[in-house]
Amino acid sequence: MKKPTPSIRTILLLIVGALNILIAVLVGNGVYESWENYKQAQRLKLGASVIDALYGATKSWSLERASSLSILHAPPESTESMHQDLLKNRLEADKALELALTNLATSNFSAAINTETINEHYQQLLQQRTAIDQALTLPIAQRDPLIARQYFDLSTALITATQNFILVYSRTYQRIDATIGQQMTFKYFVWELAEHSGEEYAIIGQMIAENKKPTPEQQKKLVSLRGNIEYGWEILRKFAKNNELAEQLLPLMEEAYTHYFFTFDQINDLFYSGSSLSADTAYPISAEMWLGMSAQAVESLLLLQDKILTETQLRVDRIEDNAKQEIMLSTIIFLFALILSLYCWSIIVFRIARPVNAMVNALYTATKDNTFEAPKIRHHNDEIGKLAKVLEVFQSNAHKIQQSNEALERFAYIAAHDLKTPLRAVDTISQWLEEDLEDLLPEKSKQHLDELRRRVKFMDKLLDDTLEYARIDATMESKPTEIISGQQLIDEITTLLNPPAGFNINIAEQLAQINLKKFPLQQILYNLINNAIKHHDKECGTVDIHIEENASGYIFSVRDDGPGIDPRYHHKIFEMFQTLQPRDKSKGRGMGLAIVRKIIATTGGAITIESDIGKGAIFRFTWPKLEPENTGDACANARRRYA
Repeated sequence: MKKPTPSIRTILLLIVGALNILIAVLVGNGVYESWENYKQAQRLKLGASVIDALYGATKSWSLERASSLSILHAPPESTESMHQDLLKNRLEADKALELALTNLATSNFSAAINTETINEHYQQLLQQRTAIDQALTLPIAQRDPLIARQYFDLSTALITATQNFILVYSRTYQRIDATIGQQMTFKYFVWELAEHSGEEYAIIGQMIAENKKPTPEQQKKLVSLRGNIEYGWEILRKFAKNNELAEQLLPLMEEAYTHYFFTFDQINDLFYSGSSLSADTAYPISAEMWLGMSAQAVESLLLLQDKILTETQLRVDRIEDNAKQEIMLSTIIFLFALILSLYCWSIIVFRIARPVNAMVNALYTATKDNTFEAPKIRHHNDEIGKLAKVLEVFQSNAHKIQQSNEALERFAYIAAHDLKTPLRAVDTISQWLEEDLEDLLPEKSKQHLDELRRRVKFMDKLLDDTLEYARIDATMESKPTEIISGQQLIDEITTLLNPPAGFNINIAEQLAQINLKKFPLQQILYNLINNAIKHHDKECGTVDIHIEENASGYIFSVRDDGPGIDPRYHHKIFEMFQTLQPRDKSKGRGMGLAIVRKIIATTGGAITIESDIGKGAIFRFTWPKLEPENTGDACANARRRYA
C-alpha cells in the first residue's frame, strides 16, 4: 500500500500556523516596543512641561527681582509702571510654579529628587514680598536699605535652587532621547547666561534708582558677572555649532548677543571702566528706562531659550505621534493575525479536533463495550478524511471479526458438547465390555481398557478447557462484579487449592490492604499458584505474591522456588496445549497459562516470565485499578482520558 503524502490543505495549515506564530511574536514585540515608546513619549511630555514651567518661573522671578530692587529706590512719580510690571511678574511666576508642581505630582519622579529646597526658598520669598510691599508705603528715606539686599539674595537662591532641581530632574529624560538631551543641555547654558545677565541688570537698575555709584563690593560683583557672561557666550557659540538646531538658533543667538551688548555697552564706562564718580552721581538714564531696555536685552536670551523649549516640545510630539502610529500599525497587524488565528482555529476545531474526538470516543467505546461504530464524518481529501475511511474499514473488519468470534465460540461450544457425547459413550462401552468379559479378558487387555478410559477423561477435560478458553470474553462480561480484599482473595484461592503441608503461600502487606475485583483475577492467580505447586520438583516450596502500584494500575508478581523454565521455551508456555513434558508424563494439559494470558490481554494488560533452569520462576502481569462508580458514559470517560 502506498504511503499517504500530506495534502495541500495540511501543508497550508502548517504554513499558516508557522506564520501565525511568527506574526504573534513580531506583533507582540512590536506592540511592546510601541507601547514602551508611547509611555516614554508621555513621560517626556510630562517632564518637558515641568521643566518649561520651572524655566518660566525663573524667568518671571528674574524680572521680578530687577523690578523690586529698582522700585524700592525710585522716586514715587516713576514707580507706577514699574509696580504694574512687578505685580505682573509675581503673578506669572506663581502660576508657572503652581503648574510645575502640579505636573510634578503626577509624574513618577525619583523620591531622591525633592522640591523641599524650592518650597523653602519660595516661602521666604513670599515673606520678603510682604516686606517690600510694606516698605513701598513708606517714604524713601524711611525704607530699610537691607530689604533690597535680602530680596536679591533670596530671589537668586530660589532661582539657583530651581535650576539645580531642573538639572537633576532632566537627567532621566536626557537618557531617553539623545537629541532632547542636547537640547536640555543647551537650554541650561542659555538659562545660566540669562541668569547672569538678569543679576547684572538688577544690580545696575538698583544703582540707577538710588542715583549712587556702585560700592566696591557691587562693582566687583558686576565685573565678575560680565566676565561670566562673556565666557558663557563663547561656550554657547561653540556648543551651537555641534547641535542639530544650529541653523535655527544662530540667528536668534546673534540677535540676543547684539541686543545685550548694545544695551549694556551704553553704560559700560559708568560701571566697568573704573573711572571715579562723584558722590552725587547723575546717570543719563532713568531706572524705569533702564529696566525696560535691559529687560528687552535679557528677554532676547529668554526667547532663545523659548525656541529651544519649543523645539523640544515638537520633538516630544513627534516621538508621541510615531509611537501612536506604531501602536496603530501593530493593532492592525494584531487584528489580522487574530482573524487568521480564528480561521485556523475553526479549521482545527471543525476539521481536526471534532473528527478526531469522535474517532477517539468511538475507539474508546470499542475498548469498553467490544463494539465499534465508525463516526459519521464528512470526508475530505486530507489525513482526517483518510483516517475516517480507515476507521470505516476497521468497522467492517471489526464486524467480521465479531461475527467470526461468535461463530468460533458457537463452534467450540457445539464441538465440545457434541464430542463429549461419543466420549462418554466410549467410556461407558469400555466399562460394559470389561464387566461382560471380566473373566475372559487377560490382565494386559484390562490395562488397555483402563488407559482408554483415562485418555477419554483427559480428552473430556481438554474439551472443557477449550470451551472455557473460547468463552473467556463472554464469561468476563456475564460474571458479577464482586469486590474483595487481597487477603480474602488469596485465602479463597488457598482453600480451593488445598496445597500440600510443605508449601507456603506468602502475600505482600500492600496486597492484603487493597480491594480488587474477584473475577477474573481469582482465576489468574489460581492458575499461576497451582502451576507453581503442581510442577514443583520438591515436596516443600514457597510461593510469594507481590504487588506494585503505578499511575495506570497494578503490577502483580508470582514467584516460586521450583525447577525453573528454560528460556528457550518462554515463548511456548503461553500457547494452547503446550507442555514442556510428554503428554503421558505431564501433570497438566497445557491450557492454564494460555487462559491466563487471554484473560489478561482482554483487560488490556500483559504477562511476562523471568526464569532459568534451577532458579525458579517469576510471572509478572499488569492489572487495571478499580474505576470510580457513576463515571458517566464511555464518551465522557474518553474525553477525560484524552484531555
